[in-house]
Order: sequence, then C-alpha cells, then structure tokens
Amino acid sequence: MPSLLILFFMIFFLLESMAAIIENGFIIIVLGREWVRSWSLPPGDMILASLSISRFFLQWTAILNDFYAYFSPANNSTYLGIIWNFTNVATFWFTTWLAVFYCVKISSFTHPVFLWLKWRISRFVPWLLLWSLLISALICISPFLKTYLVFQLPDTGNYSEKTTLDDMRYASHRHFFMPLQLFILLIPFSFFLVSTILLISSLCRHMGNMQHHSAGPQDPSMQVHITTLKSLFFFLILYTSYVLPLIISLRAPILVCSSQFWIWEVVIYAGISIHPAFLILNSSKLRRALKKMLHDPEAA
Repeated sequence: MPSLLILFFMIFFLLESMAAIIENGFIIIVLGREWVRSWSLPPGDMILASLSISRFFLQWTAILNDFYAYFSPANNSTYLGIIWNFTNVATFWFTTWLAVFYCVKISSFTHPVFLWLKWRISRFVPWLLLWSLLISALICISPFLKTYLVFQLPDTGNYSEKTTLDDMRYASHRHFFMPLQLFILLIPFSFFLVSTILLISSLCRHMGNMQHHSAGPQDPSMQVHITTLKSLFFFLILYTSYVLPLIISLRAPILVCSSQFWIWEVVIYAGISIHPAFLILNSSKLRRALKKMLHDPEAA
C-alpha cells in the first residue's frame, strides 16, 4: 500500500493527467472536425493538432506506465516504455516547430534568411511533422537495443559472469543510452529556446519602436504585442519545467516506489496540463468552440 504522501501525489498526478487528456482531446476534436470539413488545415493548426495528439497519447502512456511500474514492479512493460519514448520525442519536436513557426511568422527581422523562411515556412510544415515522426520512430530503436541486447542477456548464475554482466549493463547505460537520451532532449529544446529568444527580442524591439513613435500603452497593437510577449515567457517556463526534470531524472534515476518520483511526475507533466488550456483561451477558433460547447452541449 502506498503511503499517504505517495497517495496524495498519485491522485494529484492522475487529476493533472485527466485535465491534460480532456484539454488535448478537445483541441483534437475541434481541429479534426475542421479537417474533415475541408480536408486541410492551416499550417499553425496542423502543428497544434499534431502536438495535441502526441500529448494525448503521451499522457495516457505516462499514467499506464507509472501505475503499472508501481503496482507490478517485477513485470517491467517494455512496450509501454517504447510508446512513451516515441510520443515524448514527438511532443518535443512538435512543440519546437510550433515555436519556430511563430518565430518566423511574427518576428520583424529583415535578414534574408528570415524573409526566405517567412515566405516558405508554411510549405515546410507537413515535411517537418513527417520528419519528426520518423526521427521519433528511429529513436525508439534505442529502448529495443537496451532491452534485448543488454538487459536480456542470459544469466548463467556464475558470480564472476554476473558481475561482468552488471558492469556491462551499467557501462552501456551510462556511456551510450543516457548520453543519447540527453542528446535527444537537448536538440529540440535548443531550437525552441533560440526561436523563443529571437521572437521575444523581435517583439521587444517592435514595442520600443511603437513607444518611440508615441504609441500609448493602451494602443491596441501594443496590447497585442504585450499579450504575445507574456505568452512566450509563460510557454518558455512550462517547456523548461518539462525538460529540466526529465534531464535530471536521466542523470539520477528515482525509484517509482519513492515519493520523490511522484513529485517529479507532477512537476514534469504540469506544463502539459496547463499549456493546452492556455492555447484554447488564446485561440479565437478554439475559444468559440468552447463557448459553443458550454452554452449548447448538444450542438457541440
């Protein structure tokens, strides 16, 4: 039986996960209906739909994997871990492409590279999403190798051979699998961070130009830019709150039976449960669909 502290964070994690599943499911339904009507989506909505789908399955996999590992510690589920790895990496890349898309579309930089990207980014979106899925699928080979080539090697029962096998397992995890996982996490996060910093820099410069031309703080355009700037800081905090605990947990794995593990899970998945609500409230299309559903559930 879990302790009261673990039980508290288990329930908190479950409620947090249900909120994320409902929010991402709502986005999937709204954008899915639009896609069915016209058989196409705007590039930004295409990235948002892909991100919501990956987060939806990531959250379900996290719930099943965590509770299965806690209540059946002797039976580690390889397949759940592989699905989690796939959806986790896909979520990282989709989040990164959303930030890159906003950066290219909204930024006011006049560098030829930005102008070239601004003109062509919409055409690249389907290919970026496809390559993200392929990268995520290729990365899932790592758990297969880790499971079947290292951790499933035969154990003869001989003490010296068992010690050598344990050393091989530890060395392979520390010098190959862990650096690979850190590398996988840091590449999209670096793209996301650079895109966000560039966009914030562009918006700050634009706000400075508006103030220089005597645009008051109540100017509608100024308010839009201030709102966008706040959303970017919020987005950055949420994304960082997801990345850093994952990196720390890779460096120093925590047992699933400890309270620290469930605290980490609550912190890691907080962004996934908060960010979809923020996206819904800041999208006129999703906000209208939400109001329609709340006022007329049958029509929704």
